[in-house]
This record gives sequence, C-alpha cells and structure tokens, in this order.
Amino acid sequence: MIKRIFSAIVPILLLYGCGPDNPYQVDTSDEQVEVQIKRLEKDLHEVNPDSAHRIIARFNRKYGNFFELYNTRVLNIGSSSSKAYPDNLRAFLSNYDMNRVYKKITEVFPDMDPLEDRLEEGFRHYRHYFPEKEVPAVYTFMGGFNQSIVIADSTLAIGLDKYLGRDCEFYDKLGWDEYRQKNMHKDKIPTDCMRAWAETEWPFNDSTDNMLSNMLYRGKLLYFTKSMLPSEPDTLVTGFTASEIKWCRNNEEQIWNYLIDHKLMYSTDYMTINKMVNPAPFTSGFPRESPGQAINWLGWQIIEEYMNRNSEVTLGQLMETDDYQQILNESRYQP
Repeated sequence: MIKRIFSAIVPILLLYGCGPDNPYQVDTSDEQVEVQIKRLEKDLHEVNPDSAHRIIARFNRKYGNFFELYNTRVLNIGSSSSKAYPDNLRAFLSNYDMNRVYKKITEVFPDMDPLEDRLEEGFRHYRHYFPEKEVPAVYTFMGGFNQSIVIADSTLAIGLDKYLGRDCEFYDKLGWDEYRQKNMHKDKIPTDCMRAWAETEWPFNDSTDNMLSNMLYRGKLLYFTKSMLPSEPDTLVTGFTASEIKWCRNNEEQIWNYLIDHKLMYSTDYMTINKMVNPAPFTSGFPRESPGQAINWLGWQIIEEYMNRNSEVTLGQLMETDDYQQILNESRYQP
C-alpha cells in the first residue's frame, strides 16, 4: 500500500546551514548504514520488449512487493500475474516518448553513487535518533511523471523522471508552472526522501485541523529533514530559493502579525489553510516575492525555538506530539 506519493549578500550559514555552529550536527560515525539503490528503470529498459513475458518471475524476486506496486499503482498497467500484463509492459517499453525520457534519465543519473552517499548520511542520522526503526530498501523507477517519491512497507522509491532538472523540456511540454519545476532537480532528492519518510512515519493527526496545527506539523517535517541532513542547505530543505529565504527572514515578524491580525491562526477553513501551506507561486495574502508555503518556514522557526528552550525533549518525542498549542506556548516564540 502506498503511504505517500514544500540587495544584500545572504550569509553563508543561511544558505548552506553547515559549519562549526550548526546546531543540527551530531556525531553519527558509529552508525552502520549502507544504502544500495536498485534501479528498476534501468533493468526494465535493458529488456527486449518482445521478451517482456520472460522477465516477470526474475523481477518479482529482485524487487519484491515493489514490483507489483509499480505495475498496479504507478504505471497502472495491471498486475504482473494478469494475462494482459506482458502486452501492456511491452507497450510501455516500446513507447517512443518514454524511451526519450529514459535516455534523459541515463544522462542525468549515470550512476547512483552520489545519491547513495547522501541518503546514507540521512539514514545514519535516522538510525542515530531512532535506533529501533528500520532503514528502508531504496529503489528508483520511471513512472511516466506520476509520483516523485513512493513509500510502502519498508520501501522508498524515487521517480527519477520527476528530477531531470529545472530546464527540462518535458516539464514545459507538460505545462507545469515554474514554481513546480524549480525543485525538480537531482539535488532535491535527498531532502524530499527524508521528508516523505517522516510523513509516513508520523502522519498528520487531523483531530485538530486548524492553521496552527498544519503550520507546525510542516515545521516539524522541516526540522526533521534538517536533522537528518544537517549539511544540506536550507534552500534544499525548504525548496525555497536563497532570495525567498532572505524574504522570509526579513519579514518574519510581518508573517506572524498577518496570521494574528487576520485571525488565521485557529482558522479551520479548508480552502484558507490549503492556500497557505501548500505549494504555490507565492503565499496567499503575501507579496508576490514571497515563496509559497512561507508560513511553513515560520512553523520551522517556532519548532526550533521550542526545541532550543526544551533541551530535554528528544526528536522522537517532538515527532510524536500532536499538541501544537503546547508547542507554541512553550516555544515562547517572539519574531
């Protein structure tokens, strides 16, 4: 089952989030984690389309339950046990446009070593904070531009066709807006993976579904992602450009005051919340130079204040708590 398918020189620490004073840095040298990515898209496209019926058993052995999930929920070509499956797979492997996409994937991702290294860093930190939890098997796939990250039953799979670069011609032809394309590049994969993993391990509890809970839940996800990948720049953690992060820092008090003055903090209006917390060209009600989801960044600042003031609270305890009013109160947040 798929669980989840965000005029002055900016200071270096703002952009890169690393260095001797990075509070997210911890020693993970004792954590033994190895990530070996299995490339489903590569294995499939090495198959002669006319021999598609011969590879089913082998691929089921190598890719386990993910192969069935890929066929039925990503490609939507049916179960590998169905009579029509070989013909459906043959059609996919013979498709001219899909073969062009696969060629682009091989150019952008000639090997997985750099990505494996960065995911190993992330899951070393995950093992450090959560020694009882399992590190997933990692796969890559080509999904016809459907999903970016797929997570299911100790499996993390990456749709490489969603990370071909901001200027990829396929995205323009699909009519995707610039704000969506800006994070569709390979450097965004590690932070997307860690955030998506957190969303499945600690899903949003909608028993209190208001602006505050949505904002702080997403702030927790950003805090978690930075904790897993402390060397990654804040631009990759947030998906914001450097100028957008600068805008948030320069306007932190105004963002907070806007929520208070417009009585939005405890709003339960679905449409209002979605406009504020979901991807968009800019945040609803804010200037056009603001990033979409600016209040999620504000949620991250509140979570940081809370953790700084409550050093006895572990990352695990933070991720488990759904009492966002308590977090706000104990953060004593003042922009």
